Amino acid sequence: MRRQFPKAKGPFYEIKAAARAEGKPTATDVWIYDVIGDDWYDPSLTAKELCQTIAAIDTPEIVLHLSTPGGSVSDGLAIYNALVSHPAKVTSRVEGWTASMGTILALAGEDVAMYDNALFMVHWPAMVCIGNATELREQAEWLDRVGGIMAGIYMQRCTKTEEELAAALGAETYLSAAEAQEWGFVTEIVAGQAAAACDFGVLQALGFNPDPHYRGREPLAIGRTISAENEGKLRTARDQLDEVLSTLEGRASDPAPSASGDAPRTMTPKGLASLRLASRRH
Repeated sequence: MRRQFPKAKGPFYEIKAAARAEGKPTATDVWIYDVIGDDWYDPSLTAKELCQTIAAIDTPEIVLHLSTPGGSVSDGLAIYNALVSHPAKVTSRVEGWTASMGTILALAGEDVAMYDNALFMVHWPAMVCIGNATELREQAEWLDRVGGIMAGIYMQRCTKTEEELAAALGAETYLSAAEAQEWGFVTEIVAGQAAAACDFGVLQALGFNPDPHYRGREPLAIGRTISAENEGKLRTARDQLDEVLSTLEGRASDPAPSASGDAPRTMTPKGLASLRLASRRH
C-alpha cells in the first residue's frame, strides 16, 4: 500500500511579487528552501499547488531562490516544466546547499547565479523498495530511466562529456560555485559578504557572554550572505547606534547633580548600556 503522507503544516515554498529598482521590470520571487514535494519524515505537499501558482504569475520575470536538499523526482520535474514553459524570463539563484532535484530546478533558469559559499550537488536518483528479484529489477530499470531524464537535462548545459557527467553522478559530486560554472551549470558567481569582526568587550558590556572557548583569541568574522539592500540597512542601523552611544557618552562624562546627603555619581557608557539591556526585554 502506498504510504499516506500527513497533511503539511505549510508549503515547502514561498512566492512574493516585488517591485525592482526604477527602470527594471517587476519580478515574482519563488523561494524553495525545503524538501521538494513528498517527504517521508515531515509533513509535506506535492507540487500541484506550486505549479498552479507558477502558471498564474503574470510578471515579466521570475526569480527562483534555491537552498534545498532535493526531494521528489516527479514533483521536481513538474516544477521544472512549469518554469521552462512559462513566458516570463526565469532567473535562478543558488543561495545555499542545493542538491539532487534542486539542481535540476536551478537549470530551469535562463541565467543561473550561485553564491561562492554555496554547494551544487549532483547524483543519480535513489529509492527504497521491497520486493522479490523480479520486482527489484523492475525498480532498478525505472531508476535507470529516471536517471537518463535527469542526465539529459544536465547535458543541455554541461560542458563535460556524457561519460564525465555519469562518473560525477555516480560519485555523488559536490561542486563549488567555480566548479559548477566550469561545468556549465552556473552563469554567474555572486560574492558572499562576510560580517565584520565583533568586539567581545562590547558584547559583554551589553549583557552578552561570549563562549569562554574564544577568550583570549581574536574575534571571529562569521561569513554570511546578505544582499546589498540589507547591508545598507545594517550600516544605517550601525550609524544610528553610534550616534546614540556618542550622546550617552557625552552625558555620562558630566557629573550628575548631587542631592542633599548623596555623593556625586557618574556611569560609563558601557554601564549605561548594560543597565539598559538588563531590564526586561520584549
